[in-house]
Amino acid sequence: MKNIPRLTLCLILSSAVLSDISQAAEIRGIGNKCLDVKGGGSADGTPIILWPCHGSPNQQWAVVPPGLIRGIGGKCLDVNGGGSADGTPIILWPCHGGANQRWTATNGEIRGIGGKCLDVTGGGSADGTPIILWPCHGTDNQKWIIQ
Repeated sequence: MKNIPRLTLCLILSSAVLSDISQAAEIRGIGNKCLDVKGGGSADGTPIILWPCHGSPNQQWAVVPPGLIRGIGGKCLDVNGGGSADGTPIILWPCHGGANQRWTATNGEIRGIGGKCLDVTGGGSADGTPIILWPCHGTDNQKWIIQ
């Protein structure tokens, strides 16, 4: 599998809708760790976790209109089942553009369906910690940088 070049410019998320980033980039969170497709796979429903950044394709993401975050295999960050319940897992799923795959950036947070945030479960930074949907509260486990 071919490595996708990393962006050299760091984009700190601000109060704006995620706009088109033509090259893939890492999305870094707490502990300077990356959003990662667990196990490096691209199967539908694979969990998204926090993992040390290593530049592999399962940690490369591109933001494409209308606010989709596309990763390995051309699949998207997706709120499992399309719901907005607190604690719903974030998974990799074929892109369809539904509300559960649309994301906006607000003050360093990545907000999805129901105005809730991408969140590292339990506020931790341990390798393999699942990424979930959770009410936004502004703590470090909900802050993200695209670089």
